[in-house]
Amino acid sequence: MHDIDQRLAVAVHIVHEAACSALALFDARGRFALEEKGAREYVSEADRMIERRIREALAAALPGDDVMGEEMGGEGSNAFWAIDPIDGTANFLRGSPLWGVSLGFVEDDEAVVGVIAYPSLGITLSAARGRGLSRNGLPFERIVDFPSVHLAAVGDNARWPATEIAQVEYALRTSGWGLAEYRCATIGLGFAALGFVDGYLERHTSIWDIAAGAAICREAGLSIQAHGTYDGGGQTIFAGTDALLTVVGPHLFRS
Repeated sequence: MHDIDQRLAVAVHIVHEAACSALALFDARGRFALEEKGAREYVSEADRMIERRIREALAAALPGDDVMGEEMGGEGSNAFWAIDPIDGTANFLRGSPLWGVSLGFVEDDEAVVGVIAYPSLGITLSAARGRGLSRNGLPFERIVDFPSVHLAAVGDNARWPATEIAQVEYALRTSGWGLAEYRCATIGLGFAALGFVDGYLERHTSIWDIAAGAAICREAGLSIQAHGTYDGGGQTIFAGTDALLTVVGPHLFRS
């Protein structure tokens, strides 16, 4: 039986190694062929290479742990790792720094360990249930500059109807909120934990997109509401302040 501190330490090491590899691939991204998995969903060999390396490292360090990844599949269980090897693939391929490597551990439907690296930004966030949040290995406290400037990050995917996204954005705009759209859940959740935005929300996302970020945002002191299945696109996530939830809750959590 592995405890939460061991899993956190292993995840930090694995993500560090994966982030170094991913940054080298980012610098050489022009050699990768682009594949389109679905509407506005992309994958390259870089994604698969990083996921394979993470899986191999997990198997060596924590044999027997279940694993689910965006590119190589797997099934959710009562305890499993969720891998997004390169979240924000479109940003990665276009040369934007807004992409990340994400590894989370889910236990009894709760994300309890999370590590996210932003290789192009030089930032790594890590957290485990009850252990607090760290930035680049040092304890980090979420402090918000100019809290009267209300800013929300809203997710975007082809499964979430544009009319529903528009309703959420309309509610925010008419309530005086600014909007940020990063096209990357890992960026949105991590930036919420860092205090850059007041929160992140998305419907029809996937567990590998949000597991690490949910654990990190919870340890940053934000409210977390996440539910759904472990099928691709089966999750809804809110991670943010109570003020933000008041505005978006009626639009986000509905059948």
